Amino acid sequence: MSDPIPNLLNHTLNLIQLARETALVQGKKTQAERLTPVAEDLRTLVATSREAKPPAASGGILGQSDFRTLLEAAKAPQVSAQSGSTAALERNRAILAMAAGDMTEVEIARQMGMTRDEVRLVLSIGRNSEKGMEKLR
Repeated sequence: MSDPIPNLLNHTLNLIQLARETALVQGKKTQAERLTPVAEDLRTLVATSREAKPPAASGGILGQSDFRTLLEAAKAPQVSAQSGSTAALERNRAILAMAAGDMTEVEIARQMGMTRDEVRLVLSIGRNSEKGMEKLR
């Protein structure tokens, strides 16, 4: 079985690039410009992880502690019994990220191979989850 880190990072890079391209198509140049350095840092990280070298500590996104925590979590072994729920969680996070990138429900549904109602449900749950987290703060 291949190392999941390069695959996860590559998928994340693809998602960020998709969000950036979507912003450009929709004429949201400022949003696209904010995503550009993230995509560049991820591209470097993908190349580094494929060489099986640990990423060097650096400034920018790669040096931030929350990004390091995300990398460590990705390195943790996945429990096979949770693979279905893990896949659903990753899918839902991708849907929420696309919506945050201002993609429409129809565009997200086409990209994910889902119905618009399924996308709408995931977005609704995501919004309600955010509201619940805000109340806890």
